[in-house]
Amino acid sequence: MLAHIVSNSVELCKFIARLGLKLTNPQLRHVTNVVDALIVSEARRKTLAALHRELLDPPSDQYALADCFRESPWTAEQVRSRLLVYLVRLAVRLARLLHLQKTIFISFDDSLCSKDPATRYLEAVDWHYDHNASSKKRPAYRNGSVYLLCRLQIGFIQFTINWRLYLRRKTVRRLNRKRSGSQRLSYASKYTLARHMLEQLCPLLPEDFTVYVLFDSWYTAAKLITFIRRQGWHVICALKSNRILKRPGPRTGKPGRPPVVRRQVRQWAQELRYTPYTRVRVKAADDTVTTYLVRTLTGRLNRVPFDVCVLISKRTRRDKHPAYFLCTDLTLNAQTVLKYYLRRWPCEVDNWYLKEALGLADYQMQKLEAIAKYHAVVFLALAYLQWRAVRIQMHGRTTQLSLADVIRQHRQEHDRQLVEAVARMTLEVRAVEPVLARFLHQPPPRQSLLALPLQIASVAQTAPGYT
Repeated sequence: MLAHIVSNSVELCKFIARLGLKLTNPQLRHVTNVVDALIVSEARRKTLAALHRELLDPPSDQYALADCFRESPWTAEQVRSRLLVYLVRLAVRLARLLHLQKTIFISFDDSLCSKDPATRYLEAVDWHYDHNASSKKRPAYRNGSVYLLCRLQIGFIQFTINWRLYLRRKTVRRLNRKRSGSQRLSYASKYTLARHMLEQLCPLLPEDFTVYVLFDSWYTAAKLITFIRRQGWHVICALKSNRILKRPGPRTGKPGRPPVVRRQVRQWAQELRYTPYTRVRVKAADDTVTTYLVRTLTGRLNRVPFDVCVLISKRTRRDKHPAYFLCTDLTLNAQTVLKYYLRRWPCEVDNWYLKEALGLADYQMQKLEAIAKYHAVVFLALAYLQWRAVRIQMHGRTTQLSLADVIRQHRQEHDRQLVEAVARMTLEVRAVEPVLARFLHQPPPRQSLLALPLQIASVAQTAPGYT
């Protein structure tokens, strides 16, 4: 197998140095090597052994690399906190420098890392409800681990700034049976994890920026919406059809306040079926334009102490399953609300890169702390790719740049280093065999099981006392 990494990428070393990670030199060396190998490797499964084989001159063996995650005393929080502070401050500083629109979009999304159904001993792995494979009449479950990510966007500046591992309540109880004292875990729901990430984000965001928090219907809790508005931010999210919306009813002629009508959102949609639509044209990420038929309602969601705007969106007039959206900024029209809600789509793109291109689901560590460290390193690799994409766009080299282009450029730089190293050594030794021995990792020959009894018999014949 050909080792592609002669030396670590200069741009990667610059990025990690700017984070100021409080790691020892061996820890920092292992983290840098793993991040570099995650981007370079084209293996189907990016295990630590496969990543270790990408290094031409590894500083240690693959067992020491595994011990960096299993035994080394550093924590995932050290990487996560430094990355959060650096990326948010960088995004705000670049937005001011480039005179971008002072609007910050914060998106939340969760995703499932699938593992084999027979996996039992990895502490972060359990059976979770699969939203994509489930239907109303037939729920589906999948074995794996769930994580929640937080994404920040200002103009073309986009960073995944935070993440958390989610554990089921039953999983926490099972793990706590083998833990004691300070090692015991506390259960945190997805709503709690999202709120903790927002609390970490509060002191880092400037007051002169307008902030919109975007999420899907699974996070539309009254407590979360109230907390976000208390910070002076706005919410744009999807809404389930059974949520209660309170609106003032018709006046009865009696003095006092008009009566309040409490109905589900789908019931309001049925009542307004004869009112005119507003045609909204929305441009998707693939440049396709879709026209939606939208009706707008204003009222108070159940347990929310302020007015919100609810959009009822249909693709066609005969659409029997409309989509519902909520916005707390009453100054926005339906066109702008749907346009802003589409800013959530890059979360799905990040999930694809994390799991398919960077191997987030390929961990093989047993302990929860080791899995959290591996997640931290993978998210560090994603942050580096996004950081480099922003740098390329800032210098005006291109306006349409994907992370796949950055990965391709990163690999080409390593290929150039490899070709230069091979050519330089060939000119020095003027022979082919030493070059092949240095740059090709020769796997040990696999012996056939049929030849094993013959080898045992030959060894037995040479042993003393053989008859």
